[in-house]
Amino acid sequence: MAYVEIVGAGVVGRATGKGLARWGHRVVFCDVDKKALARLACEGYEVCCARSDPSPAPFATLICVPTPTVHGEASLKSLWAALARVSKRIIASASYHLVVIRSTVPPGTTEKAGRFLESVSAKKAGVHFGICHNPEFLRAVSAEQDFLEPPLILVGASDNRSATAVRSLYVRPDGSDPPIVVTDPHTSEMVKYACNLYNAAKISFSNEVWLLCRSLGIDGDAVMSCVSKAAEGMWNPAYGIRGGSPYGGSCLPKDVEAFLGFVQRHGLQARLIRGVHEVNKGLELATTASASVRRARAYPGRPLQAPHSPLHPSAATSR
Repeated sequence: MAYVEIVGAGVVGRATGKGLARWGHRVVFCDVDKKALARLACEGYEVCCARSDPSPAPFATLICVPTPTVHGEASLKSLWAALARVSKRIIASASYHLVVIRSTVPPGTTEKAGRFLESVSAKKAGVHFGICHNPEFLRAVSAEQDFLEPPLILVGASDNRSATAVRSLYVRPDGSDPPIVVTDPHTSEMVKYACNLYNAAKISFSNEVWLLCRSLGIDGDAVMSCVSKAAEGMWNPAYGIRGGSPYGGSCLPKDVEAFLGFVQRHGLQARLIRGVHEVNKGLELATTASASVRRARAYPGRPLQAPHSPLHPSAATSR
């Protein structure tokens, strides 16, 4: 079992540290919030002030600090402060040290963090230390249970040694195989944002339908309850997830356009649904233009006919 330092004792940090401790790892919590550390100490956990280092040096540092939005951008102030602290340990140690970013960060951040640690330590990522992104998919109300029973453990790693080291942290005492997917850091960072963006879009869609229903004298909650059971996009996880092709078929394009006309005639707004229509039309134009270019290159000198846009594979099931 490993000695693991958790930097940031908020919801994510507590759930992560307590879960790892339950699996047999030695865990130390580190934070600037003395009250948070005091509560954890009362629960029997090892704690360490952010201005000091645990002894002996941990094998891994999991960074779970907040990244709030400030002036429209993710503030990484706490993340860079944590990395600066970890860099001193990497400089002083002859042993391999694993750095894992659990915080939600924009794509490219983990790569920048690796370059920063290399520049200040004069050591090589993947050789002297590891740097990975391991996003959390926790709900605030059930974070500790969600950590123990995750739908997915995603590891964004740039080298095999780092990926293997993160995997080792998730080994269960009962030998069960956790649902781990290994990818590159950019993809991992984007997955975390895409999950939250999807959740926000789904809630906004439900709210838009509910508002339209209220204006039309229809029970919006009853509508969405039925949609959750009948719409294939709700019950089929593979539906509509392949990008690059517009939706088509005999159903989706005509119904979206017809409903937008219906809404407009009633003096109502459906901004999200209109956005869906505009995104699809833009993709239709882009794919048509791309197909025309490919055909021109394949058959130079021949007149071009407007090709049909390749349709999204999910459209075949539309009715």
